Amino acid sequence: MRITHFITTLAVGGAEQMLIKLLRAMDRSEFEPTVVTLVNDGALIEVVRDLGIEVVSLDLRRGEVSPRALRRLITILCGTRPDIVQSWMYHSNVAASLARPWLPRKTGIVWNIRQSLYDISKERYLTQAVIRSGRLLAPHADALVNNSRVSSEQHARIGYLNRRSLVIHNGFEVESFRPDPVARALFRAELGLQDDEVAVGIVARVHPSKDHPNFFRAAQIAAAHDPRLRFVCVGHGTNTHERCRSAARGPLAGRLHLLGERPDVQRVMAGLDLLVSSSATEGCPNAVGEAMACALPVIGTDSGDTADVIGDAGRVIPCGDAQRLAAEILGLTAMGSTARMLLGEGARERIRQNFSIEKTAARYAQLYREIAHERRESGRRVGVPSLALSADASTALPR
Repeated sequence: MRITHFITTLAVGGAEQMLIKLLRAMDRSEFEPTVVTLVNDGALIEVVRDLGIEVVSLDLRRGEVSPRALRRLITILCGTRPDIVQSWMYHSNVAASLARPWLPRKTGIVWNIRQSLYDISKERYLTQAVIRSGRLLAPHADALVNNSRVSSEQHARIGYLNRRSLVIHNGFEVESFRPDPVARALFRAELGLQDDEVAVGIVARVHPSKDHPNFFRAAQIAAAHDPRLRFVCVGHGTNTHERCRSAARGPLAGRLHLLGERPDVQRVMAGLDLLVSSSATEGCPNAVGEAMACALPVIGTDSGDTADVIGDAGRVIPCGDAQRLAAEILGLTAMGSTARMLLGEGARERIRQNFSIEKTAARYAQLYREIAHERRESGRRVGVPSLALSADASTALPR
């Protein structure tokens, strides 16, 4: 079965990393993938190609809207003749559905929504317009996948309705993300951490939704009460953004490590003692599941499906509550390394049982089989009326 994944970019991000994990996990003897991007950039392009998977781009600039790009998308899809177009995120979802009338009758379109939507007014103006246009097209996709229950409910309230709407949580690679004493020792030596010091990490790009300021406020409170605490920030912008740099010059000077974007997140997590997710808004955070797979206790805010992932294997706190976050950091620090290890082992087992990438890939595989079967058996189009592609159909393509 031919699957074309259509995504905005292959820069490092939650959706892009989930795509990589899915490409690794899907059975290549059954599913033949291709990746198409809107923008031709991102460190993950070579990662996909190293998997032996073709990457093609529409070569748009960021923020650009071009009818020629739609024409190029249609040309690419008609050439690859996929059984399923799996689009990722708002812009790609809408573009895939706009291409629908020119695609072969057998092709199914699956939308993938990768974020929660607490307040549409906080999105960029173009993104707001794309989200609103998506309400008209969402019912005509063959399926609408959200990566969190909260996201599914939020989008349904603004009109994202589909007869096959489902939640498929992020999956995590428990064989890659695991406790690693050697990696732990190397990472802690890199930062000069002593054996008795407790490393508290946040792994997230700098963005208002991740609420780094709340993390820094909590870190200052906790650090004043326990001299063993050290804090680590990993993610795009954490080593360059002025707010992060300012925090490192203040009361946390000498105790806050700003590492920026790292390719070795597994090694970083192996060296931490606990992880914090301080997000104000979330979907299904990758960092939380990856940390739990590494047997780390996690403190996460009650945003998106974070609480569903953590369960009873960590701590869930209200968003924006620095005092409560500091108290939980101090509480887990006071437990001691043995108690934290036992809590972390429970966290890893929870991920293995409920959120492994194998389970997630199996759900996508079953969805693709169902849609492909329906398309073959019924011979009917779901949603927008289409044009059967003929030898001279190129005259009907958008210019």
